[in-house]
Amino acid sequence: MKFTMTKMATSVALVISAGNAQAVLTSTNTLSIQVDAVTTLTTSTDTPWVVSSDGPLVDSFFTVGGAQTKNTLDSQYSFLYNGSDLTLTGAAQSIMATFTFYSASGSLETLGTGISILSASGDTASLNMSGLKWNWNNASPAAMGTGAWSSGYTNGVGNLTCTTGSGCAIGSAYTLKYTATIPPGDPSGSSGYQFYYELHGTVGAVPEASTYGMMLAGLGAIGVAVRSRRSR
Repeated sequence: MKFTMTKMATSVALVISAGNAQAVLTSTNTLSIQVDAVTTLTTSTDTPWVVSSDGPLVDSFFTVGGAQTKNTLDSQYSFLYNGSDLTLTGAAQSIMATFTFYSASGSLETLGTGISILSASGDTASLNMSGLKWNWNNASPAAMGTGAWSSGYTNGVGNLTCTTGSGCAIGSAYTLKYTATIPPGDPSGSSGYQFYYELHGTVGAVPEASTYGMMLAGLGAIGVAVRSRRSR
């Protein structure tokens, strides 16, 4: 019986590993938004928010004004909080993360086209982020699908990189970078603002039906083998 259980465990492990064997990002994957910094509101008018504690994680954030590095919290950059998993199916997500900027709350969301994969190879992928919206201070959501302003970026396209050699497999760390400019005449009143987004987290997935089928087939075969062995 011990030998049979060993075979069963080995077979299930092979099925699971087969489900993870795809060495590229797919639409069945998800991306977590990672953050563990804690900020505190101060009485300062120049920098109202300061980082009161910071954990070991590489936190997700955005900047405003044409910079790709964090400078002054709340006036030039902000952390993203309460992040949910980003889906890559092209479906809209009303709130993917929240933030505080200039003492007013906001959220990151997608409308219409959501976020989807344009291309993926090995440890990298290009994501369609043309449906990205910036919802801040109860204004109309601002369109952030155009106006890439830095070298190496294309309008509406996010650059994703996973841990070297991981193939963006489940559990691997990722970094997603994206630049955009809110277009002229945008109803949000934020026309011309330049944004840089840098998201960090891990790759997850919702198991595909085919993976469940493989597991059931494998367990069924194991059951047949166990019954045959008992009859002998």
